[in-house]
Amino acid sequence: MYVLKPIFIAHRGYAAAYPENTLIALDAAQQAGAKFVEVDIQLSADHVPVLFHDRDLQRLCQQNGAIHDYTFSQLEQFNVTDVENFSNQYTDNKITSLTSFIDYLKKYPDLNAFIELKRSMVDKFGEELVLKILLPLFEGMKKQISIISYDQSILKNIHDNTDYRTGIVVDEWNDYNKNAGWQSEWVFCSVEGLPGDNDELEINSKLAIFEVGDVELAKKLLARGICYLETFRIKEMQEAFFNGDNH
Repeated sequence: MYVLKPIFIAHRGYAAAYPENTLIALDAAQQAGAKFVEVDIQLSADHVPVLFHDRDLQRLCQQNGAIHDYTFSQLEQFNVTDVENFSNQYTDNKITSLTSFIDYLKKYPDLNAFIELKRSMVDKFGEELVLKILLPLFEGMKKQISIISYDQSILKNIHDNTDYRTGIVVDEWNDYNKNAGWQSEWVFCSVEGLPGDNDELEINSKLAIFEVGDVELAKKLLARGICYLETFRIKEMQEAFFNGDNH
């Protein structure tokens, strides 16, 4: 039995049904009732931020190399098809720029976005350049945007020098240092990395768990007092908890 209502975060949009991190996946998540979406950001060779998760282009675009190996005009020639999951359904689905996504967000003021700064991008271009490029694009969006990352150094930089909300992403609970001298508003942790059911989750930040695509798993997490659940299956999870018998 659980008392909490889940709050689902659409993981890269409605990624179970559409190629992830693209406007069609994000719009489908919004239409499914998502109030939160999560996207990943990388920089092209000419420093244009785009939505993309993987370190290389092979899985999603069937291309060699990485996002940072191509200019944005070159990236625009590629299609995000994810043929392994969707065959040839999405042969004209372009890589989404961050500015396009922000323009989309502005149409839906009740839709909140977690913007993950990929660690590979920070390693490639450095904190200073990444923030110089990205922060001006978020101007006026502080109520809708939280910036998250595995890279805790760049998050601390943002926390210390701006008023954007931040979130630390960890695969293992022990990777989160609650005594680091500063506190993010959010902590994202993998479900596999959580402590055992009987262990206390001592944390002052809001806690979100990924990847939660199963109803019974969601119920177990709700019973532990965790309500923010990140899922690729946003439509199915919304329908299971808000359109059916949940007990």
